[in-house]
Amino acid sequence: MSTKLPPPSKSQNYVTVSALTGGFITLGDRFFVAPADPEAKRTVPSLCFLVTHPNPPNATFGTKRKPLRMLFDLGLRSSKERYPTALQRHIEGRAPFTLEPGVIEQLGKGGLTVSDIDVVMLSHVHYDHHGDPEDFPSSTFVVGHGVLDVIAHGLQGQGSHQHFQSDLFRHNTVFELPPAGLHAEINGMDLEWKPIGPFPAALDLFKDGSVFVIDTPGHLPGHINLLCRIGPEKWVCLCGDAFHDLRLLTGEKEIGTWEGADGNTLCIHLDKEGAKESIGRLRQLQEIGEGKVELIAAHDEKWLKENKKSLLPGMVE
Repeated sequence: MSTKLPPPSKSQNYVTVSALTGGFITLGDRFFVAPADPEAKRTVPSLCFLVTHPNPPNATFGTKRKPLRMLFDLGLRSSKERYPTALQRHIEGRAPFTLEPGVIEQLGKGGLTVSDIDVVMLSHVHYDHHGDPEDFPSSTFVVGHGVLDVIAHGLQGQGSHQHFQSDLFRHNTVFELPPAGLHAEINGMDLEWKPIGPFPAALDLFKDGSVFVIDTPGHLPGHINLLCRIGPEKWVCLCGDAFHDLRLLTGEKEIGTWEGADGNTLCIHLDKEGAKESIGRLRQLQEIGEGKVELIAAHDEKWLKENKKSLLPGMVE
């Protein structure tokens, strides 16, 4: 694996990235970091991102439209009633929470509607990231490997947050990425997993070095990150739930665990050691980026507070 990120080509395409707030929930520190104050809580956003490619290859994702617009995550559903009963109870335990305005209303602030979104890529399919897929019937959905199995069969006994709707994508066209290392085809596009920086597996999504899908295992099967080139010397890495607290990235804290109702040990990450390794690789990405790579986790309330200008119609700079 390289100690550097690939330099821009002479005809390099750059993408723009705009943030949206897909609702807010309140999280207890003890579920995420250790050691933790058992009473400490944070109200955090579920960030989503609009990634716009100005000049994609012909028929990318089955469309010839330029620019191509892709949402990375959809946040929370726009109302509690759109969740199944088990997840409604879970969200009530995350009060105070805010679900409105939904992502669609925020797209309107950028002069966009759901029909303008060509692709929806999900970092993973927890309730606070998959949003309302049925509201995007004309968009192509892309998910990481293992997601469709999780949707179909669930992860019983792993905590109240591990509830999934088997018919979540009943109105959508969905492409699941193959395991890292195997041939990838999305809607006629041939892609190949290759190392980038500290990561052993990434897909050059547009084959022009502008956007890389990064395999970041640990949190949930199919968890992926998106590394976007937004300028000649500037990258943004959209980290999903690879980490929930910046103190994990700095090494000030360790990944937290808690005791479940039946006495078993639970962790917000299904594979704690895998998540720890992914966090380590993200830390390395920051180091080799030498200040040119910005990491944004989905629940980083500090980033949102300091970067309101990046909310649509603004952009990350």
